[in-house]
Amino acid sequence: MAPLTLFFSSFVFSLALGAPVVPGNSSNLARDLLTVQSFIKTVAGPVNITQSWTAASDVCKLDGFTCEHNPNTGAEAVAGISFNNFGLYGDGLKLDGFLDKMTDVTFFHANSNGFTGSLPKDLTALQWLYELDLSSNDLSGPFPRSVLDINLTFLDLRFNRFSGPIPSEVFGLDLDLLFLNNNQFSSGIPDTVGASPVIYLSLANNNLSGSIPRTIGSMEKVQEILLLGNALSGSIPKTWPAARNLTLFDASHNRLSGSVPEDLCKLGSLEILNLSHNNLGGSLGPACAALVEKEILDVSKNCIRGAKDQKPADQCGFKE
Repeated sequence: MAPLTLFFSSFVFSLALGAPVVPGNSSNLARDLLTVQSFIKTVAGPVNITQSWTAASDVCKLDGFTCEHNPNTGAEAVAGISFNNFGLYGDGLKLDGFLDKMTDVTFFHANSNGFTGSLPKDLTALQWLYELDLSSNDLSGPFPRSVLDINLTFLDLRFNRFSGPIPSEVFGLDLDLLFLNNNQFSSGIPDTVGASPVIYLSLANNNLSGSIPRTIGSMEKVQEILLLGNALSGSIPKTWPAARNLTLFDASHNRLSGSVPEDLCKLGSLEILNLSHNNLGGSLGPACAALVEKEILDVSKNCIRGAKDQKPADQCGFKE
């Protein structure tokens, strides 16, 4: 599997840190402390984390918690939470009743932990939340639609057990990054993908089927698209009118057929174009053949005449 680029935006603290500190009361901190204390009771380990948490009475000094002053009210509160690689576990460790009550956070990073269940059904109180990373947990259920109601720019749900269709509305969010790979999402890729402003998009290693929407070539800002490891079929879209920034496109290990479109190969920004392990046929045009020579395009294990390392002739339905 191709490496998945992880992008963290540089502006996560722009609202909190750029605001002048004005006098405010500590009611927000007191509220946050109560929420955190309730959450800590559900965490069984690891011991080095739980011991440090129980030893401190100031929420701002707890490992993983960052406090700043709210730019509107001036009140100090928990402005960011980072549990990345903490390895938190516990019987029924859940986000519900915790994440939705931390109403001043600008980022919540909690990859590589043991959270179960799904996300809270209502996240509308989190008006400052811009980055949400819940990758590599044990979350399940349908796509958490509550994230559609907040102003995220960064959404990472990869390596969980979410299932069912990807809602079309997710591509209407003003996201820079959307990672949904390595779940169990099914059905097709919504046509609305073409209107998404994302820079990095990964839908790899799910159970997605149907064709790649023709609108995908209209994504103006996208640099990386990962669709590998699904059950996508049909032809690759022939026209890519707006994808001028695309550097990586990986749709390997699917069931794509038809020929490799010259329009895609003519995108001058491409650095990696992986279409291997599909059912592509025909012959390569001059632009695509040039990318093979430059080792930018991989079309191995297909049925393309004249190309190297293709499937056996009997699997392709023609005689050599």
